[in-house]
Amino acid sequence: MALRASLITLLILLLIIIPFIALGKVRISLGKTRLVVGFYIALLFVSVPVFYAIAKPSTPEPFEVIEIGPGQYSYPDSQVNAFYDALYEGRLDNYEGAEIIARWSFDYQEERLKIIAPDYERYSNLIAVERKDVCDGKLEVFSYVSKSPNRLTLANPPDIRLKDNQLEILQPEKIHLEAIGFYHDFTMAQFTGTGFSMERTHYFFGDTVLYLRIPEDLLIDTDESTEHNIQFLN
Repeated sequence: MALRASLITLLILLLIIIPFIALGKVRISLGKTRLVVGFYIALLFVSVPVFYAIAKPSTPEPFEVIEIGPGQYSYPDSQVNAFYDALYEGRLDNYEGAEIIARWSFDYQEERLKIIAPDYERYSNLIAVERKDVCDGKLEVFSYVSKSPNRLTLANPPDIRLKDNQLEILQPEKIHLEAIGFYHDFTMAQFTGTGFSMERTHYFFGDTVLYLRIPEDLLIDTDESTEHNIQFLN
């Protein structure tokens, strides 16, 4: 709409100047030039408040905050809530708002497994543990991330290593991200040099969850870095 207002203003200015150009031999005096410029500036200052007066204000999208259990979680983003709904209800594999960004599989025959995060003072992401119905000696680890249907999901999974009887959660390499914004050509941008964007960001920082599938008889130990993050699903 702002671009349309600028084009209309430019069209009016051209309609004022074209008759003088068509006459060819007629010189435009300094007084007439000041008159044209003054008229343009006056028209500009009138069109800007008119534009903001008729522009329709945007309305925030409604969202529903979902809780499973008394105060178990409550996020302001409905997509994140739906992601954790699918996790706790055991349907994350078929949920469209979740994506596996990394996976690991280990042969493990020991009776106990200690989950630690030596690179972290306290690991912040949820570690969901599902016991399988069989003792197959397989330890499977998945890194799930919540994703948005209309935005690019940004997530960086940790590195997972099995060392003796310890499953180590290590920090991933840092990702360098550069974002470029494209601005609308608002009328005042010709004077200020910058515009104003009404568009939302097109990327989404997804919530990351480590999902472990372990043999049914495997015992899990933790340390201070992971003791508050383990959640058994069954």
